[in-house]
Amino acid sequence: MALKTGDHPTRILILGCGVLGGGVLDFLSQSGRDYDIHIGARDNQKVSLRANLARYTAANLGHHASIQVASVDLMDVEATAAYLAALQPDIIFNATTLHSWWVITQLPPAAFQRLDQARGGVWAAMHLVLVRRLMQAIQMAGVQTKVVNASYPDVTNAALAAENAAPLIGIGNIANAVPGIQLAAAHLLGCDVRRVAVRFFAHHFLSYRMPSIGGTDGAPYHLTFYIDGEALPTDAIDHGTVFATVAGRFRRVKGLAGQSVTASSATAVLRTLADGVDRVVHAPGPLGLVGGYPVRISAGGLSIDLPEGLSIDAALAINRACQKFDGIESVEADGTIRFMANSAAIIREEIGFDCPAVRLADCEEIAHELAAKFAEYRHAQLAKSDLTAA
Repeated sequence: MALKTGDHPTRILILGCGVLGGGVLDFLSQSGRDYDIHIGARDNQKVSLRANLARYTAANLGHHASIQVASVDLMDVEATAAYLAALQPDIIFNATTLHSWWVITQLPPAAFQRLDQARGGVWAAMHLVLVRRLMQAIQMAGVQTKVVNASYPDVTNAALAAENAAPLIGIGNIANAVPGIQLAAAHLLGCDVRRVAVRFFAHHFLSYRMPSIGGTDGAPYHLTFYIDGEALPTDAIDHGTVFATVAGRFRRVKGLAGQSVTASSATAVLRTLADGVDRVVHAPGPLGLVGGYPVRISAGGLSIDLPEGLSIDAALAINRACQKFDGIESVEADGTIRFMANSAAIIREEIGFDCPAVRLADCEEIAHELAAKFAEYRHAQLAKSDLTAA
């Protein structure tokens, strides 16, 4: 049963009904818990159709979840605040962004490969806008809610901390790499995967890159393995062999077709919060920190689950160093996101957009300009590809 909050089951609001938001809606509605689920997006017809799809699929599995829909435009802070004040959600899952990660993958291959070299951080302004507006609406409404953010939380959560508006925790990214690491370790150790646990510390770049190439490209991380709750010596299993096995024997479907892994990682966080259980999950951006961590969620709140011998300062240092591989030089105390020079140069040369850093106050203007430049670039690249094919 879902944890009761006041006189109602845990009320979960999902914002965004795309691939990720819809996937989380399915998992929650099929969970058998009596969550009070609400889903909101700008397009009321689209969100209504998606909610009905979730109702149908849940019903086929013997579940009849409570799902309510609403038209929500996060750019309208006052209207969003009024909606939140009336709804009083216990948990909000933000699955909105102005630039989904998969958009550049639909470019012609050569253009995608050039832009991909800039890494994910250069799109940070477009990930910031809607979640920042959401946090402003929450503050305006005065609601007490737990915000779980899917919009590049390795970076945006830390930036928003400068405005005392960091979401509680993120999802995906580091969490997406953990199942493969566990499966690979169990295979190499010759034991049941249920006996294996890990504590993995790394930024988005490594969790994105390692399962594809079977290595880290030199990006720093920390990884501790456990068997039956006991930590293994550092030399008990070779990390390079583990990573190669993830990208080999346990390679999975990626891209949009593999988005269920991200949706399931989000559902694990949401259900742990909703059910009030004590559990360790892996997640990015907890408590406004950069990068990804193992996080203990309990009735007392959140804490970083540190293995013996690793301090929180060392864990932060790993993620700050690892973020450079994602194109992020730093997330400064005032929330400014500063890009690595080579990443900024790629974007400048490819799409004609010159932006070495993003200040929070400027993120909407920057996002608007970046979106326009990218749209022009995409149109030109697709036209060029069509001419080549002809």
